[in-house]
Amino acid sequence: MLTVVTEQGVKVVSLTENFDLDTKEGRFMFAVLAAAAEYELELRAEGIAAAKRREATGAMLPGKKKTGRPRTIGPAELATLRRLVDDGASVTEAARTLKIGRSTAYAVLARR
Repeated sequence: MLTVVTEQGVKVVSLTENFDLDTKEGRFMFAVLAAAAEYELELRAEGIAAAKRREATGAMLPGKKKTGRPRTIGPAELATLRRLVDDGASVTEAARTLKIGRSTAYAVLARR
């Protein structure tokens, strides 16, 4: 790709990485950065594929019982939220007291 660009008379100078593709050092730096980017891309793809395989087979990481984001509200907070709402506090006030999001409070209360 680099030769296609340079054959068309395009001059490439990176100001942030401080290299010029007209010099041998610049071409070397470009090759190193391109190789590092390709390695990172392949590494990320392998990680995503491994996660999908674990999810499909039900195998989890050591010490984990499930995948996904951890719950923001546990049974104790749920009981407190319900008590506050039953005692007359608005859902917004109860959520603010428990330091959880209002939408989280509404979603949890809807699952009664």
